[in-house]
Amino acid sequence: MKWLVSVGTVLALLFSGCATMMMPPVSPMVEVDDDFKGRAKCLVVFLPGVGDTATDFEEKGFVDSIRDRGLSVDLISAQATYSYYAKGTVVERLGEDVFQPAKARRYRETWLIGLSMGGLGTLMYSHDHPKEITGVLALAPFLGVHPVAAKIRAEGGLAKWKAPEKVEVKDEDTTILELWRWLQALTAGKEKGPKLYLGWGTEDEILSESNEVLAMALPMKRKFPVPGGHKWTAWKQALDQFLDDSDFRKGCGR
Repeated sequence: MKWLVSVGTVLALLFSGCATMMMPPVSPMVEVDDDFKGRAKCLVVFLPGVGDTATDFEEKGFVDSIRDRGLSVDLISAQATYSYYAKGTVVERLGEDVFQPAKARRYRETWLIGLSMGGLGTLMYSHDHPKEITGVLALAPFLGVHPVAAKIRAEGGLAKWKAPEKVEVKDEDTTILELWRWLQALTAGKEKGPKLYLGWGTEDEILSESNEVLAMALPMKRKFPVPGGHKWTAWKQALDQFLDDSDFRKGCGR
């Protein structure tokens, strides 16, 4: 599916002044690898937010958090910048440039970890490749502007929301609507997909509302609300909690 994402008011407010957000997309997509010393059980692919780069996951301590726990994991940080989303090619490029070559290593499990725009990317990719991804940790994922989440909350939450039939994606609004429809089906067990984990800063002034709506549909063990705003420090806290108490740790330990 060709997902369409534009620079809307919310994204502009959150990430204005980020030069890297307009870096042109390249093919194949650039990635930064950190391989396990041996045959790893699991693959993790990191997806950055707008204005972030693939190298930020190491600089912000995400790589060390996984390595310090002695997990059997190969790590790939994909340079999935905003331009791939704007052109509607992020899922295609991830599939062809990142996941397809990795299949030769025959990992037991494959996980996606993305933050903000990258959190959105984890859901887009999992929607289109539900059998390929074992699990997702979406950190403060962008899930559209408030009216969609507010409508779902007003109707009693994701389980009670009168979702449309499968949506034909034509623009950003229909992209977000189809994702929410799929999230409802996924959390209700009506469509197959990855194990979904969610982390977010409770003081995130723009994205916490939509994240909280999604969180209400998840089991307690699948959500990690932490103090803080739309910042790496909050996401790192959520990551550490996830690494200490999730199916990821169970499946990817040595």
